[in-house]
Amino acid sequence: MSDFALALRSFLFHRRVNLAVALGVAAATAVLTGALIVGSSMRGSLRAITLDRLGKVDLLISSDGFFRESLADETQRTVGFADRFTRAVPAI
Repeated sequence: MSDFALALRSFLFHRRVNLAVALGVAAATAVLTGALIVGSSMRGSLRAITLDRLGKVDLLISSDGFFRESLADETQRTVGFADRFTRAVPAI
C-alpha cells in the first residue's frame, strides 16, 4: 500500500473527527476575523468622535500638571499670535 493510499484510507476512516476539526477551525477563523473587523471599525469611530470633539485645534500644549487659566490670555496677547491663530482656549 502506498503512502497516499494509506493517508486517504485514514482520512476516510476518521472523517467524522476530521469534519469536526475542520468546522472548529472555520468557526474560530470566523470569530477572529469578525473581532478584527469590529475592532478596526471601533478604532475608526472613536478617532472620528475625538476629532469632532476637539474641533478646530491647531496646537496643543500638554503637561503633567495644570496650567493657570490666565496663560491662555497671555498667549493670545503675544505679538504675532493673531496672524496665525484666532484664539487660545484653556481646556482640561
